[in-house]
Amino acid sequence: MRNYPLAVAMLMGLAGCQTADMAPETPDLAEGHREVPIYVEAICADCHAVTADTISLNPQAPGFADIANSPGVTHDTLVTFLSDAHNYPLQMDVDLDEEDIEVIADYIVTLQSDDYHKTPS
Repeated sequence: MRNYPLAVAMLMGLAGCQTADMAPETPDLAEGHREVPIYVEAICADCHAVTADTISLNPQAPGFADIANSPGVTHDTLVTFLSDAHNYPLQMDVDLDEEDIEVIADYIVTLQSDDYHKTPS
């Protein structure tokens, strides 16, 4: 019995040794929507509404669902826009590498919906 607290402490310590490679994949949500990637939440959510049920903090920054459901928007058009820093509005001063661009574009297209209705500002 004396070693019980030691055994519990050791098991708890081992439980915290999970590496990033062992982390679970981002779960799928209803209607094919994914959980917001951490990078998108950390960088983009300062201005943009990154989920369909929120309003952008910056009124000039369109919500990701609004972007996703705009006519002609595809994964490829998003990648093209995000890859060309000269297209960015002056307020959007971020440096995105190819991996960041893919994460953002992949996520935004998950917000496309046949029954989409723009959230009032």
